[in-house]
Amino acid sequence: MATSNLAISYARFSSKGQAEGDSLRRQTEASRAWAEEHGLTLDTELSMTDLGISAYDGSNVERGALGGFLRAIEAGRIPAGATLIVESLDRLSRDRVLEAQEQFTKILRAGLRIVTLIDRQVYTYDGVSSNPGQLIISLMIMFRANEESATKSARGKAAWKNKKKLAVEQGVVMTRKTPHWITVSEDGKKFKLVPDRVKVVRKMIKWAEAGIGNATIIRKLNADGIAAWSASGNWEPSYVQKALTSPALYGGIDLDGEIVEGYYPAVIDREKFVYLQSLRSARATTKNTNRGGKAVTNLFAGLLKCGYCGHSMNVAGYKSRVTGYERKYVACHGARTGASSCKMLIWFIDELEPKLLLWLTQLDVAKLMGASGASQLDAERSQLALLIAQKVEVEKRLKNVMEAIEEGAKGMVKRLGELEVELASVEKQVAAQERKVVAESTKQGNGTTRQAALIALFKALKKTTDPVELRALREQLSAAIAGIVDLVGMYPRGPSPDSDREDRFLKVLLKNGKTFEVEAPGIQG
Repeated sequence: MATSNLAISYARFSSKGQAEGDSLRRQTEASRAWAEEHGLTLDTELSMTDLGISAYDGSNVERGALGGFLRAIEAGRIPAGATLIVESLDRLSRDRVLEAQEQFTKILRAGLRIVTLIDRQVYTYDGVSSNPGQLIISLMIMFRANEESATKSARGKAAWKNKKKLAVEQGVVMTRKTPHWITVSEDGKKFKLVPDRVKVVRKMIKWAEAGIGNATIIRKLNADGIAAWSASGNWEPSYVQKALTSPALYGGIDLDGEIVEGYYPAVIDREKFVYLQSLRSARATTKNTNRGGKAVTNLFAGLLKCGYCGHSMNVAGYKSRVTGYERKYVACHGARTGASSCKMLIWFIDELEPKLLLWLTQLDVAKLMGASGASQLDAERSQLALLIAQKVEVEKRLKNVMEAIEEGAKGMVKRLGELEVELASVEKQVAAQERKVVAESTKQGNGTTRQAALIALFKALKKTTDPVELRALREQLSAAIAGIVDLVGMYPRGPSPDSDREDRFLKVLLKNGKTFEVEAPGIQG
């Protein structure tokens, strides 16, 4: 087949409404008719369709058939002289003009012709190069397509946001798809809580606040015989995570990145929700090697450092093949991997834990960790106030731009996008600062509570034999320790690696910046 006789069609539409209509048939039949009229053979294997894919954001290139076609051109698999038939240039791209022109030029430079059925234009590289009028026409079509899509997108966003805002203000149910602990009333006019499921959610919140991780929460749910709410019939860590971070807990709904409160009935108030997130966020920043296993091996995960070289002290162990006897220890990661010149000196966990836990329970936490200082809390609150004021100002400007677009103002789309990015950034900063304020406020005068909790957990740990409950208690104890201790420097041989093991000691740095030396003589390891 001569390459000049080869025709390839490309059809695209972006909306569900077009899929249900006549768009695809119209485009494909018109392409076939044009090919027959001009004596070309339409290659059905190479011809492409991108159904329900947008050309405004470049999706048809990034993940659509057109992207594959462009890559085939670059690889030389599409012969020069072939004809690409499209209904209009806006089927190829509705992206910004320069991006659309680059794509248009790439196709022509490869030796292909582009035919647009709507105006029966035939574009070739030589033709466009020698005919500035045709180039201007193509650029105007690209500009108009992008402007139309941008304006339509902005108006659609504005209308949808306004619709959702009214739904929230008037209490109208927008969808029956709700979090699992919320349902829609029989008349379909309001939301209501599902009492049995709310009890489960409250359990999950309580466990999470105590420092229990998602995997152990699932173990406790299963141990309590609580059936999963998912279609799979299993509790999943991802769902626990989603539930515990959902704004629906305090009645909020995420509307295009903006949390609107009061839409759902609340399980907890917003202050408690922020507190929960601050706790979980703080724990997530500490490397924890205890997740997912059957037991919490190391109560001090993420806190132990080699006093000689500064590398982490990681858990390892050995197990006898004959007797099955197993013993865990921590050793310098730098020494084990050769990342430092440190010596391979170990400290058995069953000797470390009792010593350090006993010292912590005897520590006057109330005195040492009581108040972090009103000045610091005031500073964090002042910063939060500034960020909230900034957020309000950006929201006002965004509202003005959206109203202008709804009234038909031109050239405002770019500004709308800039403000949306700015608002998203400020909202993240506000959320992070709220967590800082909550975390700082919880330090005020709660030293006695921390020590009491530590002692209670320590005592409960000695009495518990149930494996699920034992893991939960150790996770809580680990979280309680992390709330007091910043890091533990370990010196398995005393002041230097060549000292006697009888001189071994720990340097404990607390959250308030104070350091204590804990002697551990007589421990063999």
